[in-house]
Amino acid sequence: MTTAGPERTAVDTLISGTVIIERSENSVRTFPESDDSNSVVIERIGPRTHKCPLGTRDAAAVSARVNGRELTLTIGSGRLFKRNYRIVAEFDGRFVSLRPKDIEATTYLNGKPHEIEKEFGEFTLRAGGTVEVFWALPRKVLHKTVEPPVPTVEELLVGYALAAAFGTGDLSLTTIVMGAVASMMP
Repeated sequence: MTTAGPERTAVDTLISGTVIIERSENSVRTFPESDDSNSVVIERIGPRTHKCPLGTRDAAAVSARVNGRELTLTIGSGRLFKRNYRIVAEFDGRFVSLRPKDIEATTYLNGKPHEIEKEFGEFTLRAGGTVEVFWALPRKVLHKTVEPPVPTVEELLVGYALAAAFGTGDLSLTTIVMGAVASMMP
C-alpha cells in the first residue's frame, strides 16, 4: 500500500517572501521557501474529533513546535460562540493569537485576543489549503496614527500554521439557527 505525501501550497506573504504550507491528514508544517530548516509544525497526536482541517481542537491532542521549541496552544472548542474559535499560541514568552472576524476571516494579533491595537492582519483559509492574508494598514485612532506591527519570520510561520491547521472564521448565528432548524425537519 502506498501513501500519498503531504500536500504543498506556496503562499507569497508580501512582506517576507514565500511560505510553504505542507499539510497531511494529521499535521501542518510551514516554512520559508528559502529555508526549510526554519519551520513550525502542528501535529494531531490524538483521534480525529472535529471537522477543522487538523481534525481536533483539543489542545491535549495536539503537539506544536517552532524550530524544535515548544509552542503552547490554547484552542477554543469551535462551537456556538465566536470567542470559542479563538486560538492563543505562546513561545519564548511571546503570545500571538487568532480571533475570528466573520464567517471566513480571522484576525491575527501580536498578543492575546483582546489586544486589538496589535493587529498584524487577517487570514482566510481557502479551498485547496491556500491561506490568503490582508496585512493591517496604519490607521488613525484619537488623532494619532497607529502603525501595525510587522511579524517576525517565526510569528509569520506560526500564523500561517494556525490558520492552515484550525481554519479561519466562525459560524454565524444565522448558520447555527438554520442548521438547527434543518436538523428538526423530517
